[in-house]
Amino acid sequence: MRQPRILLVNPPIWNVYAPHLAVPLLAAVMRRHGWQVTSLDLSIEQTDWLLSCEGLGELLPKAERRLDGLAAHERGAHEEILAVFGDTVRRVDAARAALKSRAVLADPAAFTDAATVVRNGLACVSASFPGLRFDLRGNFSCFSHRRSKDILLAAGSPERNVYAWALERRPIPGLDDADLAVAGISVSADTQLIAALTTARHIKLRRPDVHVVMGGNLTTRMVSRWQEEHPFFAYVDSFVSYEGEDALPALCDRITGADDRPVPGLLERDGRGGLSRTPAAMVDVCELPTPDFDGLPLDRYFAPGPVLPLQASRSCAWDCAFCSIPFASNKFRIRRPEQVVRDMAALAAKHGSDSFMFVDEIMTLTSLRGVSRELNEGGHELYWYGETRFSKGLDDELAAALRRSGCRRLDLGLESYNQRVLDLMRKGTKVDDIEPSLKALLGNKVPVHLFCMTGFPGESEEEALRTQEFAAQTLRRSVEEFGVPYSTAANGPFILDVLSPVGERPDLFGVELIPPEEGEDLAFDLDYTVSTGLSRQDAARLTSGGGGGPAAGAAFHGGTWIGDAEEWSFLWALAEAELPARRVAVPAAPCPEVGRAATVRLANGVRGRVSVTGRGVLLHVPSCDALLEVPQEWRPLLDGRTHALADLWRDIPSPRAAAATLARLASHGALSVAQGSPDMESACVWYAAQPHLVQDSRPDGSCLLVSPETGRGVRVSAAGRLLWLLAADGATDAELAERSRLPERQRRLLLANLAEHRVIACAALAPGLLALPRVAA
Repeated sequence: MRQPRILLVNPPIWNVYAPHLAVPLLAAVMRRHGWQVTSLDLSIEQTDWLLSCEGLGELLPKAERRLDGLAAHERGAHEEILAVFGDTVRRVDAARAALKSRAVLADPAAFTDAATVVRNGLACVSASFPGLRFDLRGNFSCFSHRRSKDILLAAGSPERNVYAWALERRPIPGLDDADLAVAGISVSADTQLIAALTTARHIKLRRPDVHVVMGGNLTTRMVSRWQEEHPFFAYVDSFVSYEGEDALPALCDRITGADDRPVPGLLERDGRGGLSRTPAAMVDVCELPTPDFDGLPLDRYFAPGPVLPLQASRSCAWDCAFCSIPFASNKFRIRRPEQVVRDMAALAAKHGSDSFMFVDEIMTLTSLRGVSRELNEGGHELYWYGETRFSKGLDDELAAALRRSGCRRLDLGLESYNQRVLDLMRKGTKVDDIEPSLKALLGNKVPVHLFCMTGFPGESEEEALRTQEFAAQTLRRSVEEFGVPYSTAANGPFILDVLSPVGERPDLFGVELIPPEEGEDLAFDLDYTVSTGLSRQDAARLTSGGGGGPAAGAAFHGGTWIGDAEEWSFLWALAEAELPARRVAVPAAPCPEVGRAATVRLANGVRGRVSVTGRGVLLHVPSCDALLEVPQEWRPLLDGRTHALADLWRDIPSPRAAAATLARLASHGALSVAQGSPDMESACVWYAAQPHLVQDSRPDGSCLLVSPETGRGVRVSAAGRLLWLLAADGATDAELAERSRLPERQRRLLLANLAEHRVIACAALAPGLLALPRVAA
């Protein structure tokens, strides 16, 4: 008799840079119990397909159809994305392949180019569904994950729910297998909840006889507040709270009739509109088998490696006031170091990967010492990173052992560089231990990542800024003093989790909770007011990065940069690689010499579209990742053929404005210009290269110029700003000298710098070209 089969699913969107540990752990346990197991990381499967030539190709018509139905203020941003859609479809498969190859670690320019294409692909997916903001860490749509009604509505709405749309086109394989008895869905975060219920509905519609069970950290938090039968039971037969390694085998045995022992942490309907709960039990983590990654597409994650996840411990040994981890993960337990290293060696031999991440909530000094000792004594050449906290024991001796053992990144919960605030947080760390720990790690070439938090109740703005400055100073010292360019930091606002100590006893922290909006039954974070210190709005302001709000090209340039992922920071450190730039390198700006007989055409790779919202022609230039907007009169260039400049010029009302556009297009590499027959001596004229927005003006006259066409910003002095303004409608060098009254050397240096940053551009134009008569229609 064939053994029954279980389908284990990790729904989108979870980390797509590496596998999630839950499914491989459960797969190993269930195979130990004799079950056939199919592991499905739907998070990478769907994301990888959506960001493919095939997936984006199917989305393009959908995104085009959405344009007419958008409000007027939304159409401009949508058109920008449509302008890059075609190029992204053509290039995305090669970009994804590059990001999955270790060769890209030695080619920073190739990484940035590939990352840019994928970022544009994320914008294209987002544009295809109402309200969707799709990235590689989490996303939001027109459906709220804080409302059960919205989640159920999303599950059956393929036109508005990207996950339902993808499942219609790529159904889960193997659902018609008669051996399939159970489907387990692991939900760790609220970013997965809509996809999880969508997946459950998909399974139930095709196989109503299959028992669907849901577990995971978010599931534990969610079902803890249920007092009666919940609507999610329409697609989910049972839920498991806390840990699943003992519960899932017991549940599967009960379903198949093999055993009727109690199922730890089980929540199911009692048949009378209520719920039946079984007490949870704590798993012995030292008895767990090596995680089993069989069946997962390890070659498809968005970082080379693969970087495989492991645990050296479970839960957390501390009880910080802002954190709810202990609520949903039972008591802290530690695995024996020899077991951990045995698993690392076995997985490295099986999958050919030398890279690991420890997903422990916290690696204690005991774990750090034990794991590094076992790796060093065993002579293993393996590399890893994990998370810990500052303490006296994180000294030079331990840091040296960590480096020898292959540790190439250590994440540290700094939170605050103020002892008073750390005490309010009940963090249990001392400011006096921070500097010695950092010096030990960086001195031994172990890069660090600092987690910072702004706005914990009672924190002052002065204290928040002190933490920010310390983090920035640490990153500078990492590079300049220790020669470690791979350290990073992240600063986010305090979020009040209702299951944290602050959420459960807000009165102890000077906090008053603001109830969620009506219907938000799944709200796990709440707004609040404080009696002293920074408000929630203050914290958001201090961590937003400032700036003047979204520019016109924000929808195109404002997406997540995938190099921010911790896996990439770790891999660059491992390879001791040159770090890539966040923007593609801009080619040197040419100064075209243009006579009346010149011909022009769009440069290779440049594509465009005519705006239906009156914005003219939108041109996407892949070589510098720019989106240029030019008047309608330049529309003939879209046919890709070579045109006589005189033919274009005759339909343009202002030859001088046309000359400025020509210089701008040439400076971005959007045009190929052929001189044609020689003209009389040309005059070199400076023009504003693109429509910059002025931000952050200062009393000394300097400002930040931000281009909505490229997303780039450059700070200019008062004199540089003056030259930019004078060149707006075109000016020769002599005219700029006369009108600016700047010394020649200073003026030339400023012009060179402004041209390098594409603030201005020059073109050598035949004098007669600017006075070419218009031909009447």
